[in-house]
Amino acid sequence: MRHFRSIDWPVFRGEWAVIKARTPDCRNCLFLRSMVGARLPAATVDAICSRMRLRVVGRRRVLHREGEPAGQLYAVRSGRVKLYKVDESGREHVTAVLESGDLFGFESVFGEPYASSAATLVASELCLASDLKSLSHAIPDFPMDLVRYLSDRIARMHERQVHVAGPGARAKVAGFLLHHLPAEPGPVPVVTHHLNLREMGAALGLTPETVCRALSDLKAKGILDGHPGGARIRDLPGLRESARPH
Repeated sequence: MRHFRSIDWPVFRGEWAVIKARTPDCRNCLFLRSMVGARLPAATVDAICSRMRLRVVGRRRVLHREGEPAGQLYAVRSGRVKLYKVDESGREHVTAVLESGDLFGFESVFGEPYASSAATLVASELCLASDLKSLSHAIPDFPMDLVRYLSDRIARMHERQVHVAGPGARAKVAGFLLHHLPAEPGPVPVVTHHLNLREMGAALGLTPETVCRALSDLKAKGILDGHPGGARIRDLPGLRESARPH
């Protein structure tokens, strides 16, 4: 890990504050941007970042399991992470798919066990922070700062769900693919989500068989082709139309 350096950020109440960063490209960190965007005070942002360390994790690696003592707060710097629960029959249910800038493991702040399991879907860069419970003593407003941040992230997650809110299976699958489009799609965009049919179905509230039928329907209409870990979009307007609830 490289030494700290200082960068200027516009933060809470329009002030400019000096935030310590661990690497030269921390200025581009989506998590850091999300904290600033949620209007967290500079002292809170700096305190969280100063406790973070970077960890590179391979694909399909379990980060923690439901019920384990929570010791780390995680920020997704790059890659993709799934949160999931396992029922009594051993069946896995995906509750969320997290991307760059997302945060999880808040239980570590309050000394509670993890409420769900977490695993990487692809090789990922994660920033881990520990000993955050002590910040409640060092920064009196720290709990309220976290509430502010969580409220902002929950609102953004609700915006994401709009893409998969269609009542039909095809609309849900099409909306899911639209949500995972790259920022610059190109003439024939390729969507990579790294979920298998069971995981995608769990995320959308559908069975794997229903997801398979919906994808086959979109392929039959010439809207997409198969692609490892995702799909190649042949007809983007058609995909957008399929995502609309009918």
